[in-house]
Amino acid sequence: MSLITKEQTNSSNADFDWLEKAISENYIKYYDYTKFTNRKEISSGSYGNTSCANWKDSDTVMVLKYSYGLTIKEIVNEVKHYIYIK
Repeated sequence: MSLITKEQTNSSNADFDWLEKAISENYIKYYDYTKFTNRKEISSGSYGNTSCANWKDSDTVMVLKYSYGLTIKEIVNEVKHYIYIK
């Protein structure tokens, strides 16, 4: 059994709040996964899988990343890392 400290809970809440704010202010665009068609797997591993797919039956092709078991903190760190190197 894992013991979650108050500090970890506060950190998780802060990360969740950051992610929600980034989506609501359009820094991160949210796409409904069910609206993608013609999904084709690009790669797969212990981290998760990566696919390409069309958005809403259009010619717009996007890359989808599905990660196994990531925490909100790990997602926020990955997004911040992407923003930093972009």
